[in-house]
Amino acid sequence: MRGRVTDTSGKPIERATVDIWQADDAGRYDTQDPAQEPGNLRGLFTTDADGVYWFRSIIPSSYPVPTDGPGGELLTALGRHPMRPAHVHYRVEAFGHRPVTTHVFVAGDEYLDADAAFAVKDELVVAPVRETDPERAVAFGVDVPFAAFVFDVRLLPLGEVIA
Repeated sequence: MRGRVTDTSGKPIERATVDIWQADDAGRYDTQDPAQEPGNLRGLFTTDADGVYWFRSIIPSSYPVPTDGPGGELLTALGRHPMRPAHVHYRVEAFGHRPVTTHVFVAGDEYLDADAAFAVKDELVVAPVRETDPERAVAFGVDVPFAAFVFDVRLLPLGEVIA
């Protein structure tokens, strides 16, 4: 997964922090699964001079939200399923800019149109691109083929107002 962090005019933001967390390929976060090491599938990255970040991970899977409490009762009463589509969480911050917390969804997930949390927006859906170039694989430390995701983030400078 890679992308650029820029301001609203497109200027790259160097030294922005990109905080990532996601569930494993069975839909479990490290805090939910005692078999996972603490901090598994989490990372904190800093952008370079061009505002670029990148990391390698697994493709997450969709998963159910807990249904054993009031949230589950509400979903049941509404006749809704408890599933979240596959996604990766982001928190991006940079000095002089408003931070943003969001998530990026995997295109093609069967629950994109029926997210239990109603959080999917078209601009947050990323299609994985199958890459087969051995040189690119070496650069990222993976085997071919691999899936590449590109997600750019724009941060609003402090004091700037969205029209």
